[in-house]
Amino acid sequence: MQAREVKRPEVDSLIGETAVVLEAVPDGGVGKAELRGTSWTARSVDGAALPAGRRCRVQRVDGLTLWIKAD
Repeated sequence: MQAREVKRPEVDSLIGETAVVLEAVPDGGVGKAELRGTSWTARSVDGAALPAGRRCRVQRVDGLTLWIKAD
């Protein structure tokens, strides 16, 4: 029996893309952001609070968490 290959999206291709904060990210905390129609856990790379509706750039991806910075 042949092992089934799991296809994973190229998370590196998400770096530099624009995400929109769905649930505010508090200082040093966790919120939610939308990217490519999908909701992700989001954290601020510099620890700054990000309000809902704010457009941000993806700086890195760690598992299912986007590390973002305000545009």
